[in-house]
Amino acid sequence: MDSLGPVSAAEVARRLGSSIPRVKRAIERLGLDVEHGPGGRVLLTDEQVGRLLEALGSRAVDDGLTATQTSVLAALSSAPLGLASARAVARRGGLSPTAAARALGELCRRGLVEARPARIAAGRARTVELLAPSWDARWPALAPTLARVQAPRAVAAPRAERVPGRLGHLFWNSAPEQLDVQRCGGSIARRLLRSGDLEGLAWGAAHLRTQDWQHGATARGLDAPTRRLAHNLAAAA
Repeated sequence: MDSLGPVSAAEVARRLGSSIPRVKRAIERLGLDVEHGPGGRVLLTDEQVGRLLEALGSRAVDDGLTATQTSVLAALSSAPLGLASARAVARRGGLSPTAAARALGELCRRGLVEARPARIAAGRARTVELLAPSWDARWPALAPTLARVQAPRAVAAPRAERVPGRLGHLFWNSAPEQLDVQRCGGSIARRLLRSGDLEGLAWGAAHLRTQDWQHGATARGLDAPTRRLAHNLAAAA
């Protein structure tokens, strides 16, 4: 967001595609020490506006779509494989599950979103319906609006203690004690690198430590790109 100097809550709400009450609740939740102008009007510094942007995200409105609907479309457009539920869309878009479900229902009726059956590996093979963009002729016109949407910064989840059940198919021949992240992180990283499974690697990026990926990078038989990936994951952990 451009540097504006002290700005009002109303101006911040307009620029974020939010409401004044929502902005004021976020100010209170974040404990921002704001100035007050004539008539008690809230005035925010550039730094405070940046913190509100991280906490609330930035929403955009397109002709015929609400801010919530554009946030849902932006969340789906960044998930090429689709998302499994309204709750997953809500998490990615920084929305409440109720608001996301309501918006998805309307977007499905309009033909902008569709539920596609897909066979996935999640501990075992099963068929689910994934929510995904329909990618019809209207999507290119929506691209500039969706590019302006920014989801709130996600709160980092605590590191997992064990490999989750949904990744059981990658560790089908591992003993239960070998799924302990603290004791066996290096061998878990090695298995994820050799599998090349995108969901498994994404989970590992969030929960494994630098030394785990460094150990994984020493595995025999890894090609050069996979070894570089391991070093990059180690640096980012």
